[in-house]
Amino acid sequence: LVRDELAYTFSITMEQAFLTGTGAGRPLGIFTASADGVPTSRDVSTDNTTTAVTADGLFNAFYSLKPQYQARAVTVGHRDLAKMVRKLKYGSGEYIWAPGLNSNQPDTLFNRPFYQSEYASNTFTTGLYVAVIFDPAAYWIVDTMNLDVQVLRELYAATNQTGFIGRAECDAQPVISEAFARVKLA
Repeated sequence: LVRDELAYTFSITMEQAFLTGTGAGRPLGIFTASADGVPTSRDVSTDNTTTAVTADGLFNAFYSLKPQYQARAVTVGHRDLAKMVRKLKYGSGEYIWAPGLNSNQPDTLFNRPFYQSEYASNTFTTGLYVAVIFDPAAYWIVDTMNLDVQVLRELYAATNQTGFIGRAECDAQPVISEAFARVKLA
């Protein structure tokens, strides 16, 4: 139980930092515009509206990546973005993103994995980032120490409880900016 709770707590903390971290005392996230990570020159908003992403906007973002990055690319966005993209249709009325509806295959976009995160923006307003399409090999994560768990028996002895403190250190940062395309609303 303790191991599972610590694993969950550490994983959501790291996920949030890897996506939205500022790089000051924490990882530099992929949704954070920075000359040290993913600069604003990698933002793609062409064909998106001020309140919604479009199929053409997603195509523009994906194809702004060089082929070597496209081959390993993944997309990260909020579940509300997944819902929005799922509703996009061709002129004939067929859904553009059909594989997940028709089979037991995982969600994909451009035949590449689509990962949902609660830490990606779900506010669809002018100028906000709503997704990142990138090659994960261009985002380096470094663990600087093992996960340490300290058991606190004496501190809570009066109430017949045991406390646990978990510690871990890691850092992360985008290392090849051209491997990233941030989807931005117009």
